[in-house]
Amino acid sequence: MTSPGLDRERDAFRQSADGKTPRPPLTLVTRERLHSALDLGVGSPLTMVIAPAGTGKTVLLSDWVTRRRRAGEPVVWVPGQAPGSLQGFLERVAGAEDSQLLDPIVVDDAHLLPASTVAALARVLQEAPHALRLLLATRYDLPLPISELEIRGMALTLRSRDLRFNDAEATELVQAHAGNATADDISLVQEKTAGWAAALVLAARTLQASGDVVWPLANQRPVLDLLLGETLNTLDERVLAMLLSTFATTSLTGQLAAVLSGDSEAGSMLEDLAGSGLLVTAYADESASNPLYRYHPLLVELLRRRIATSAKDRQFVVTAHHRSALYYESHGASEAALRSALDADDVELVERILFGHGPALLAAGEAELVEAAFDALPAGYVDQHPQLFGVRGLLRRVTGDVAGAVQDAALADEVASESAPDALADAVLLRLWESRYGWHDVHAAIERARSLLTRAVLGPERLAWLLIELAAAETWADELDAALSHLDEALVTARMAGHHQLIAGGLAHRAVVQHVRGQVQSAAQSAQAAVDAGGERGLPPEYAVRAQVVLGFAAVSELELDTACGYLQQVADADVAGSDTVVAGLRAMLRAVLLVERGRLAEALTELTSDPVAAGPLPTYLSRDLALLRSWLATLLGDKITVDAQLTVLERTGNATEAELIRAMTSMIQEDVPTALKLIEAGLEHPDIYPPLASAAASFRTVLLDRTGDDPAAEAALVDTLNRVTPQRMLHVLTSAGDEPAFLDRLRRHVTGPNPHPFAAAALEKLSDYQAGWSQAGGMTPLGRTRPDANTPPPRRLDAVVNGARIRLTAREAEVLDQLALGSSYAEVAQALFITENTVKTHLISLYRKLGVDKRSAALRTARSVGLL
Repeated sequence: MTSPGLDRERDAFRQSADGKTPRPPLTLVTRERLHSALDLGVGSPLTMVIAPAGTGKTVLLSDWVTRRRRAGEPVVWVPGQAPGSLQGFLERVAGAEDSQLLDPIVVDDAHLLPASTVAALARVLQEAPHALRLLLATRYDLPLPISELEIRGMALTLRSRDLRFNDAEATELVQAHAGNATADDISLVQEKTAGWAAALVLAARTLQASGDVVWPLANQRPVLDLLLGETLNTLDERVLAMLLSTFATTSLTGQLAAVLSGDSEAGSMLEDLAGSGLLVTAYADESASNPLYRYHPLLVELLRRRIATSAKDRQFVVTAHHRSALYYESHGASEAALRSALDADDVELVERILFGHGPALLAAGEAELVEAAFDALPAGYVDQHPQLFGVRGLLRRVTGDVAGAVQDAALADEVASESAPDALADAVLLRLWESRYGWHDVHAAIERARSLLTRAVLGPERLAWLLIELAAAETWADELDAALSHLDEALVTARMAGHHQLIAGGLAHRAVVQHVRGQVQSAAQSAQAAVDAGGERGLPPEYAVRAQVVLGFAAVSELELDTACGYLQQVADADVAGSDTVVAGLRAMLRAVLLVERGRLAEALTELTSDPVAAGPLPTYLSRDLALLRSWLATLLGDKITVDAQLTVLERTGNATEAELIRAMTSMIQEDVPTALKLIEAGLEHPDIYPPLASAAASFRTVLLDRTGDDPAAEAALVDTLNRVTPQRMLHVLTSAGDEPAFLDRLRRHVTGPNPHPFAAAALEKLSDYQAGWSQAGGMTPLGRTRPDANTPPPRRLDAVVNGARIRLTAREAEVLDQLALGSSYAEVAQALFITENTVKTHLISLYRKLGVDKRSAALRTARSVGLL
């Protein structure tokens, strides 16, 4: 029996797998000996069918699957070119070794599987082989542990020699295609084809059409090429024209074949070819009346060679591409439409699709395709069609050609008019982008965009992108309510259009707005939804950095610091983060927070020394967050001057309530507990206070009330603190209080009490496991500095200015310095600190470097002169 969870995983995978299975041809020869081998092999974890194209792998497997399903034995069919969620399923069940979890999985064309999926297959087969029953059909060996499994009796391999038709099977197959074939004819065909399935079928059809088969002499064309060419020559001209018009399509329906070929009977032709087994395969689920058709690679290759040598045949393809461009365009498949227009070599069609759908393609990450389309236009063509300036400007923006994008933005703006709303929208979109970097007035750009939205009717993709860019400008301009409203509109529009990349863009921008409002987990949900919407293709860099930085802060909030470091690395590697002031500021703050958490306070101080580069004043929320982080770090370092300076910044940027609350939280160092409590209570009365700061202040209030001995008030304050942090899981703001033993003791008593808060146990678990790197490095909060413990020595000074530069010792370097002052040898220092002599020497090298000296006596003299001893 499998667990309910694994059953759900199995069902989800089966639903996501491609339900279209190949239909066996009408001329099918059932090969019982191979069916028996497959029945035997599928009882083990792995069965491999390894043979070149044309050996009958797909026909054999489709016949075997059909027979099993008729007997009530389910099988999952997965095409290698579209494996769906196979890799994700493999990763989820890799640890389940106790039982076979799934019906047999047949993967046809397994050589087309992505390398990551093949690697996942190999892992499962090595670590949990009994978790699956796999049957893989491939043209060549895959990097799987086949030999290891065969030795253990857990794998079966069928190769070309096994798939060759024996005499009886060959006789039945030839007679199915050539009813008048004699025994001598069949014997000759079998001898020349050596039992190769495709060659048998083609030779039989040639025999049926001409009454004879001419075999090539030595050094002439390969047998299969000759037979396939002869067979094509026997086809009706309409059938051949249909094949030439459609073979470039990976898979097609009868309706699409009719569109591409211009022949209303194309669907019937495909059905006949698939039924006769002539290198066309029909795929359909059990209920489908309109199957998908795929051409065998041998047929595709021969048709490709044919058009390369025949202008007449080439014209079939060009005409088909033109028809397909119009068909895909009318069905909203802009990528396929533009590719077909390029293949049709139709400049006017390329230009029309570029202008109509270029922005949508760029937003979908198809910059290379759009660039190829512009390259295909004749020299000077864009100048003669100025509506393309905006699209080209967007292309240059996306590809990083800033100078070219600015130039095209100016040209697009010159020719933009109300009579061409799409071109005007492109110009406005580019102006919004430029305004965020100070090249144009942001408020003017915003008003222009808003005005356009009230007057113009735009296509959904252009509209969604314009709304996202408008929201980005509004976010920079501190108009967060308007930004959220326009992002909601953008998401509705993008979802109606089914444009996943624009959906992801709207979600990523919304995540940033939610984050700066203190809605940490809501922002994380939007960011994760953006990543999910990006799918296998992933997010464009501009959107990805927003999602990643927000997810990094959310991980910090839940005290998942290693996870946060992973997101920071992704953001740090993205160049686009440095060209966007908001993202650059958030990235710097995330790095500084993690440096503080690792106890690297001096590095965090360096990270926060200057504001992000911006064309104008920073948004108030960015100034607020930077000032709050700087004041927190200055508080840990005991730097009151910097704290006061940051309070002034908060007041100057419209964040006076936050400044008042910071002043209240630090007042306990100079004031008595009752006074500090009154100030904090007054600060918390402000209704619009920044939520993370209010939660931190509430935790301070809890500790101070505990110190007064007012147990009921302290308990009520704890519950209020938990109520504040729970909705957004803001555990990080509790770390200053969590570093206090009294706070953790009260939280433990509350958890075991009669009516614990629903989030209390989770908070206690996280805070109990949390190790404050800043505390271990010598940082102290106002709570720590005022802790009522008579035996606690005053905080050790770890920072100083040496030769005009600020330095900061680690806690261990300070301990080594103290031992040096006592006159201890390296061995004595090591023994006193429970470390090795090599570790002592490592700390001394760092200590001497920071003090700018090269020996003990100079180090002690300098340390005393700057107050470190």
